[in-house]
Amino acid sequence: MTHWAQLTIVVTLVVCFPVGTRAQGPAARAYLNAPVDQLRFFVDLIGSNGTTAAQSDLPLPNFETVTRYGLVSLLWSFPLAGRYGGVQANGGGVTVRVNGPFGSTQTSGFTDPGVTFHVNFFGGPALRLEKFPTAAPQTFSSFHLTVNAPLGSYDRNSQVNTGANRWAFTPVLNLDITPDKGVSWIDLYAGGRFVTNNNAYRGSNVLSENPLGVVTVHYSHNVGKKMWASIGMHYDNGGRSFINHIPQNDYANGFRPALAVSRRFGKFGVVLRYENTASRPNAAPTNSLLSIQLAGPLFPF
Repeated sequence: MTHWAQLTIVVTLVVCFPVGTRAQGPAARAYLNAPVDQLRFFVDLIGSNGTTAAQSDLPLPNFETVTRYGLVSLLWSFPLAGRYGGVQANGGGVTVRVNGPFGSTQTSGFTDPGVTFHVNFFGGPALRLEKFPTAAPQTFSSFHLTVNAPLGSYDRNSQVNTGANRWAFTPVLNLDITPDKGVSWIDLYAGGRFVTNNNAYRGSNVLSENPLGVVTVHYSHNVGKKMWASIGMHYDNGGRSFINHIPQNDYANGFRPALAVSRRFGKFGVVLRYENTASRPNAAPTNSLLSIQLAGPLFPF
């Protein structure tokens, strides 16, 4: 096997799979209800590093992947049968660099844009902005479905791509419990990721992937009136990929601890988040993630 062919497999295992995995683990307080009939924005700056296992059966161990994202989302919230609902669109750019024994390769481009639909089951009444500050937070549950379209940057002959050239569907069900009217929250998430085949992988090869399941739990607590901090854990299982129906050693079966802290500045909020791999099967890559998010109303004044 040539060095470039080996690199292609490593890129598949370290880039495509970990990025998809992280997308499934929502952060603490990610789905707290917002005022309806309002347009909100989210700007995420994300840096992640992945490294293949030093002792593994991958073709080339000790490969490092460095990924940098810039993502922008717009959320429109509205009443839906008296409950909170919303539609969110997102897109952005990413730079990926892979370092290894035979040098490095790098690319930049657009990610696959996505649309997320939000609907509340119970505990999340539709409240306009003037009533929102005086309403006591309560336990609630909601459902979220993200659809990513294969519109990102993609070159079938490139070693590394920022678009996946396949559709992705990500359902998430959450139960957010507050025993003290919003002072602390216990966030429980159960989600999955389902993708179609990429029939133009490295030419005309077929890249497919099994469904990936993720279960997440966070505990967060207010620190004063403008801050909160959280600790949590993601558990990933599944997601093995196949190249021309040949299974790759990239299935997930491990835990990722997560820490976050948030601070409000007037009508805007900043969230700093950190995650890292705690346990994994042999040959699976380790991953770390650091992100900062700025959010607020698009028209604050």
